[in-house]
Amino acid sequence: MQLKKIHLLLFSLILLNVLPSIAQEFKKNAAYIELGGNAEFYSINYDRRLPISTQFKIVPRVGFMYLPLNRIKDNYDFTTIRVPIELNLLWAKRAESKNFAEAGVGLNLIGMKKYTGYYFDRNVYENKFAKVTTIRLGFRHQKPTGGLMYRAGLLIPITQDRFSESRVGDDIFYRLYAGFSLGYSF
Repeated sequence: MQLKKIHLLLFSLILLNVLPSIAQEFKKNAAYIELGGNAEFYSINYDRRLPISTQFKIVPRVGFMYLPLNRIKDNYDFTTIRVPIELNLLWAKRAESKNFAEAGVGLNLIGMKKYTGYYFDRNVYENKFAKVTTIRLGFRHQKPTGGLMYRAGLLIPITQDRFSESRVGDDIFYRLYAGFSLGYSF
């Protein structure tokens, strides 16, 4: 009987120590709009911070852009849909910091439609995603308690698939892309 009381007391002490630290844990989710960046114009994004240690966090991100703009090159429309996917690493000097250095790698899926002809009184298109890989280097401000967050970064294209190269060309590698994000962490 005495052993059960000791176990109950130890369990209670552990809970009293763990619960406040769980309540003060960083807000892990963020939703934001990025101007520029992977999608080139804008994107609506969601990411989630996963702690590795007190100073490092892994942040997977997914976004979406739709822009009804017809920029056609060689019968391809390649600016209507983009899906940026990234895996970033955040680093801060201290565990309670709200400022982070951000670095990561991303895949930008660029929706392209190729005009293939006119059949049965309508235009026919083939839909496909071109793939461009990027590296991100930047800064992120996100309070541990949640609320307003912002980030800024430079994106450097490093590879593209053959489909993208044949349709867009390789001129994307001669530019840096800046991205500025504003959103809310929760």
